[in-house]
Amino acid sequence: MTYLTTIHVDILMCLALLPALAMAVLKLDGSISAHRHLVAVMASVFTLLVLEVSSVVLDSNFNDTIRDSAQLVPFGKLVNSIGFLLVPVPAFLTWTFLHHWTGVRLAASSALSRALPLAGNAVLAVLSYDAGLLFSIAPDNTYSRGPWFAVSPAMFYGYLALAAGFLIRQRNRLRTEETALFATALALPAITAAFQLEYFIVLTMWSSWAISCIILLVTVFINSSERDELTKLANRTAYRNAIAKARRMRELKMCVALLDMDGLKSINDRHGHAAGDLALLTLAEGLRKTFGEGFRVMRFGGDEFAVVQFDNDPTALYEKLCTLESTLAAQDAASGRPYRVAFSYGLACSRDGEDVDALLKRCDTLMYDRKRQKHLKADATAA
Repeated sequence: MTYLTTIHVDILMCLALLPALAMAVLKLDGSISAHRHLVAVMASVFTLLVLEVSSVVLDSNFNDTIRDSAQLVPFGKLVNSIGFLLVPVPAFLTWTFLHHWTGVRLAASSALSRALPLAGNAVLAVLSYDAGLLFSIAPDNTYSRGPWFAVSPAMFYGYLALAAGFLIRQRNRLRTEETALFATALALPAITAAFQLEYFIVLTMWSSWAISCIILLVTVFINSSERDELTKLANRTAYRNAIAKARRMRELKMCVALLDMDGLKSINDRHGHAAGDLALLTLAEGLRKTFGEGFRVMRFGGDEFAVVQFDNDPTALYEKLCTLESTLAAQDAASGRPYRVAFSYGLACSRDGEDVDALLKRCDTLMYDRKRQKHLKADATAA
């Protein structure tokens, strides 16, 4: 029963990770590169858990009943060769996942150069089958570490450090809770792996990685629940969360721009809902490109959008709204579309002693005043 006692946590983690992996495959959007990379992380960790369980069962240090089963030695070597080959892979894939999640472009040359150590580790793992470089399996099925054993964990920690460094540098692109969850997901295997490296009978490394995978998946699902399906901008839930944050501020410092797309119903009626969706995507992409760090861009649904800035200086927000208007007008002139993509907006910033509800009401009033003025101007021109 010694080996069952040793691997019971790994078995439990397999049972926990398998449905999570299935849910990730079925529910995550495969067209989103960050989602594909997360599935790859989870699949590699699940494979390593299975390989670790198999390795323990095939090791006479834990399973004395196989000490005289020499025919099992090739299986033990194969399991450990594949396992050592995969050791640095989850950390590397987590690094690529974070790149895609934050939207920081990962050049092919950079990815290739960072992946080269994986190739070197793979060569050592394959050679270890006969040469015993990373590990060796004795004729009595006893596992022992090889003289080059430290290479794989060194790569493992190297890629974790690479991911952690990237997370620290790009933390401004993430919400506080995202950063905290990602940091926890990286810290768990880093800490628990140290115990397994010191005491090889304590199997903590991949079981903790399984927990990290579930943390990453939960983070992605939380983010998806706050993401508009069509435009991929933040949605009404994210807007409510931003307003809740504003309510908690001791001194309100906030600028809000409420945007209402002009003529969406007319576009849908005259040109079809596909054209309406394309118009919404055009406006959403313009918002995404125009507003960078420091601004939160959201779509409520329908033709309503918002931009939130936790600052009470309207200058930057106003300038970007003007830039967006000019950009969309230029696109309309060049595209030959039978409709215009334009918007009306209200912009308001917090005043001394003003609460967030009063700010939003003022902003909403300004938007509808501006929209009404546009209609009056259009009617006068038509007349």
